[in-house]
Amino acid sequence: MNLKLYLFVIVNLLIFDNSMGQITLSSFEFDKEKKGPNTIYYNFYNGIQMIEIDYNNYEKARIDYQDMIKPISSIRPRNYGHNTIILRNKNGELLHQYNLRGKTFKSTDFLPSEKCITVSHASRLDANYIAKTNYPFYGKYSFYVTENNKAGIIDTLGTPILEVVYDAILSYGDNYNLNSYVMFDIRNDREDETCFYTIKRDGKWGFKSDKLAIEPKYEELISLKKNVFKIKKSDKYGLINYKEESLIEPIYTDLIYKNDFYLYTKEAIENIDKYTTLYGVIDSNFKIKTQPIYSNLEDIIENYYPSGKYWTCKTDGCGAIDKNGNEISKFKYGSMPQNPYNKYYRTTDYKDSNIRYILNLDFEEIGKNYDLIYDWKNQLFTVKKGTKYGLIDLNNKIVLPCEYDSFWEESRNELGTLIKNKKYGVITSKGIVVIPCKYDYLYFTVDNTIVATLIDTNDKTNRERKVGLLDANGNQMTTFKYDEIETIDYGFYRVRIDTKYGVLNKEGKEITPVKYDEIYRYRNGFCIAKLDFGYGYIDTSGKEITHFYYEKPTDFNYNIEKKLTAKAYLRGKEVIIDENGKVVK
Repeated sequence: MNLKLYLFVIVNLLIFDNSMGQITLSSFEFDKEKKGPNTIYYNFYNGIQMIEIDYNNYEKARIDYQDMIKPISSIRPRNYGHNTIILRNKNGELLHQYNLRGKTFKSTDFLPSEKCITVSHASRLDANYIAKTNYPFYGKYSFYVTENNKAGIIDTLGTPILEVVYDAILSYGDNYNLNSYVMFDIRNDREDETCFYTIKRDGKWGFKSDKLAIEPKYEELISLKKNVFKIKKSDKYGLINYKEESLIEPIYTDLIYKNDFYLYTKEAIENIDKYTTLYGVIDSNFKIKTQPIYSNLEDIIENYYPSGKYWTCKTDGCGAIDKNGNEISKFKYGSMPQNPYNKYYRTTDYKDSNIRYILNLDFEEIGKNYDLIYDWKNQLFTVKKGTKYGLIDLNNKIVLPCEYDSFWEESRNELGTLIKNKKYGVITSKGIVVIPCKYDYLYFTVDNTIVATLIDTNDKTNRERKVGLLDANGNQMTTFKYDEIETIDYGFYRVRIDTKYGVLNKEGKEITPVKYDEIYRYRNGFCIAKLDFGYGYIDTSGKEITHFYYEKPTDFNYNIEKKLTAKAYLRGKEVIIDENGKVVK
């Protein structure tokens, strides 16, 4: 019979034996004319062939007798079907049939091992759904199978790794953590790896690996790390090793494993709330280091990795301890510390979350001699003493003394505004004063120049104020003769003296006289200006390209021919002006 033909179908009906709960099959044949489920035919080995069937619809999917009368909670939606494994000999006789599950077996869970288990070989099929080859070329696979509401594990040859007699199976990887579900894996070049399982039978848990077996006799059994198991006996937790020798007597209501140390409590845990239950620390040598006085510990993260330090709370505040239970900070803080730049922590007061603290990586308080501290920038911190503000660094070194009324960052550059005695200056994000506080007001333009204001000291009315333009270093770009400076495009400024307007370029040079009654923003290299009773246009060099006798002018825009034109009215008639200022229509 040609194994490269498409399909495998069951000719006769399945016959269920109610007394034994087993499936028997009178015979089965291959039908070359019909298409059915995706099928992998493994090569014969020692006279046995395994066939994996992936059904695409429930009408062709088979379920065993126990599944029919007591469905397993993890059966997939029926329209997806489920997998079956058939073992047969060379005469085509059925030796055994298993259901293949890729999801949890029941509420006690089965998770396939990333290193040991496969549940699908779809990527190994060619266009005819025939496996190109088999073990050992692709490696030796293992399958989680169920039968009569029991779970087991078999290999590609049908040889049991775990007999199909267990109520639940949990699989562990090399890190001794429960593995997440994966579709398939190859065992080639992994002969030295060991698969670990915890197994449940008759309500008790045990352990099984390639080299070790612990019979199911514990209420719970969890593999924590090499040679250490967490067990539960008489509703209490303890630790044992591979030889079932006691490491910690099962006398605790809870044991939590944390990166090579343990937390314990004898306290009753209500609603499994481990954040209010008090725990003590047991070190990696299984010695009790502290009394149960801490709430559940949380890893403190530095640079996206656990730091080996843990945040925990006592009755009067929170702080940090190490894995030996040594307190490495004061216990007066509140929220879990935040570590944005990996050089310091931010936290709050335990009783008042409005009080903030900055701690270095040794949990020493930065700015503890000040009334207030919070982040500035570049690992600098704003501090307050009395009513005045300053800046300090991570080492409490003064960068800016507390003699300023206020300062703040400008979001679009690395500069900030500084105020002292009602005078304005400029500070960099590193705390360097680049413009002393000598101006009566200043603000930043969109292109990072500074419009500063000076008031005549002899003016009692506070009205004789003039503005000038400064660069980011405080260098004066214009004299202080203007009543107003406003950005009208990047690198261009409209200035006003009394009621007349002109234009400055980015160097602060007047490119037009201050003579116009109005100047509007630049659009596509030209701005509209008003002089006396008419409007005209000025280019970016300050040149007047038209006379000033137009009405209702529009900005220059590209027309359908991709040429710049503007519209205006002259003596009531609409005209079109080109970029040279000529009327073209």
